[in-house]
Amino acid sequence: MRMIGKLMAIAVAVLAFAAAPAMADETQTYSGTVGTSPVVVYLESNDDGVSGQYFYNRTGFDIPLTGAWRGDTLTLESRTTEDKLALHRIADGLSGTLTTKAGRRFVVTLSQASAPASNPGFPEGLTEYQRLRLASLTLTPGEQQTIGGRTIRWYSEARSGTRLFRIESGYPKAVLMRVNAALTQTQWSHIDWWFGCPGWDGGSGVENDTASAPYLGDTIISYRWNASWGCAGTAHPDFGIEGHSYSAGTGAELELDDLLRFGDGDVPAAQTSAWYGYRSETFGPGVVALLERHYPDAMRVPEDDDGCDYTDADVWNFPAWYATQQGLYLGASFARVMRACDNPEWSVIPWQALNGPAAPQGVDS
Repeated sequence: MRMIGKLMAIAVAVLAFAAAPAMADETQTYSGTVGTSPVVVYLESNDDGVSGQYFYNRTGFDIPLTGAWRGDTLTLESRTTEDKLALHRIADGLSGTLTTKAGRRFVVTLSQASAPASNPGFPEGLTEYQRLRLASLTLTPGEQQTIGGRTIRWYSEARSGTRLFRIESGYPKAVLMRVNAALTQTQWSHIDWWFGCPGWDGGSGVENDTASAPYLGDTIISYRWNASWGCAGTAHPDFGIEGHSYSAGTGAELELDDLLRFGDGDVPAAQTSAWYGYRSETFGPGVVALLERHYPDAMRVPEDDDGCDYTDADVWNFPAWYATQQGLYLGASFARVMRACDNPEWSVIPWQALNGPAAPQGVDS
């Protein structure tokens, strides 16, 4: 999320419960209190020590921790808040003290967390720690909007401000159910990321995470997220776009290879070595040739080394993408030093140039 899906990996760091050094990996989720404030703690231990994070229920933001067992004492410290914890085992958990940067001390009592009730709207793969963070939050329906005769409604989460639409009319019921379920899971993922990317100031490090209004075509449903963030502990702020597209006939989420492909034969299975070879040796050069045909001026080689060279096939191997009224948008991806060149506004492949099995026949409406 360099798309937001990739960017969300930033959201979860882990902390660990260990019985002794030199042991197999072990994880544990705790709930309890620091002073009188409820907290949830996720600990992970391995041969290298203990790492993880915790959050106060009142804020939800991750506070990263690292440390180790020293005899019967687990010592942990946060690089962002400079909190220090000294914990010992109790019957079903841990107890001890937390000392703040200012020297204030609080009693800590933690017990093994009880798994929250299952929420069918949550994405698969959330940890118990993440589910506990999201369990008290709700998605609230808001304004309705009509786009090309089809109706959507926006839903928002109050604490993060994360906002995403659901489609209420214009497609078969089965398609609406499948697409809306995917939209709900994606929204919860972005909410969790907002809390899981803490800033240095105690709030979220996510500066912007905005979903566009959707493109609602006869064959494709598509939208994008624009995001910028600077999570505490990362080297640099970052930004990116992430697109999601669905078949209007089945509701299934589409892949780029479903809409655009180059070369002879079938595209190799995704994430295989053959697929990576196809992307770098065939797909990227194919995109360059296609864009040179439709945008000859924008695709000229820059006269100086500081210019954006969109003729470099490597920047198109793994583009951000989403559907628009005009066609398929592809976003270039440059090395960090040239990040200002990412995602130019003009790089839209016209509908009639698409040739994948899910590409519209003619111009999508």
